[in-house]
Amino acid sequence: MSWAKAKARIRLQYEVEYLNPIHVKAGERVEVGRADSDCPDWLWSRAADGREGWVPVELLSAERPTATILVDYSAKELAVKIGEEVEVEEIRHGWALVRNTQGEIGWIPESHIDR
Repeated sequence: MSWAKAKARIRLQYEVEYLNPIHVKAGERVEVGRADSDCPDWLWSRAADGREGWVPVELLSAERPTATILVDYSAKELAVKIGEEVEVEEIRHGWALVRNTQGEIGWIPESHIDR
């Protein structure tokens, strides 16, 4: 089932872990670090402004240890509560980019969405 632009209901509450995440524009360079031990398709990256966060591997050029961001990207997470309705913008490697009814956008674990 494709989740893109689908309405969904939150089944598990999620709290934001990273308060000042990486936010970069296409063409910016980032330092690429380790892969996530649970999901190796997410790479810890640091922007020129010092902000850090997980970036999906497919959004980075192949160079290492410094790569180019291929599209605008933000690792902003979104706090959600059980029963809340969201719109799923995209799914990447077990995480969903969702928009709440107030128009806020952020990442949550895909497992927190009712199918």
